[in-house]
Amino acid sequence: MSQGPRFSVVIPTCDRLEFLQQALSSVWAQTCTEYEVIVVDDGSSDGTWEWLVSQGSQLRAIRQANRGPGAARNTGARSARGHYIAFLDSDDLWFPWTLDVYGYVIRDCREPSFIAGKPHVFSEQRDQSSAVAGVRSYEQFADYLASGDQWRWWGASSFVIRRDSFEAADGFTEQWGNGEDADLALRLGLAPGFAQVTAPVTFAYREHEASAMKDLKRTLAGARSKILAEKAGRYPGRDVRAMERRRILTRHTRPVTLSCLRKGLGREAWDLYVSTFAWNASLGRLKFLAAFPFLAVAQQFRHRNVARSL
Repeated sequence: MSQGPRFSVVIPTCDRLEFLQQALSSVWAQTCTEYEVIVVDDGSSDGTWEWLVSQGSQLRAIRQANRGPGAARNTGARSARGHYIAFLDSDDLWFPWTLDVYGYVIRDCREPSFIAGKPHVFSEQRDQSSAVAGVRSYEQFADYLASGDQWRWWGASSFVIRRDSFEAADGFTEQWGNGEDADLALRLGLAPGFAQVTAPVTFAYREHEASAMKDLKRTLAGARSKILAEKAGRYPGRDVRAMERRRILTRHTRPVTLSCLRKGLGREAWDLYVSTFAWNASLGRLKFLAAFPFLAVAQQFRHRNVARSL
């Protein structure tokens, strides 16, 4: 065990002062006290930095020019002293028991490299009233790639990563695009020990219109980047673990492919479909492969009819 606190809580933020204040209040309400808080202001212009400075020793604040959430998380992680880094986006929240649950999993699983928390999706504060601490449970795997039969996490606020494993994986990608969390999870694929919390919920994921995940072009760019990384052999596991990687990767790319269709980005949708065709076929995703061309034609006609009516 390192000499620092058990957890370093890293929160990237940009122009979300009200949400950030709520996120920090949820961190300071933790029943576990073995943590430090690092907030990285990624180029805010709404008074965030001035407010952070006013908080004194409650947190460590770092300011940088706007470089995106992946770069901001990496900046915070470089200053971390904790044995584990727990990431929290500034528009999400924790529950008072969150770090206690992660601590329980760490002890019970003998310090896994990677832990994924359980989300509670909300849009209004009152939507959290049903969340309770309850019984603690988790699923344990030899590594993240071995867990690919199901969707195992929900955004970077799910991630609790042993600091040495995070550093060995070179942190988050700083390329433009969404999906930097999925990319890191794949690069952590062989790190020993992965656990998914199945109860209780450990973080509240806020749905709102300003969410970065609403930006389809960013999401498309991230999907393309991960496909290229897989084809270039940049993810661990070589051919031996290729099926597991591609099961996880196509679970992320199929929804993006269909979203592109719905938004009229037919060429982009076909590009993703063709790029991942062999992977989906080898995984038996025949329903998707057979249905997509018909959906694409139907969407094309629909968009043409809409255009004629304008």
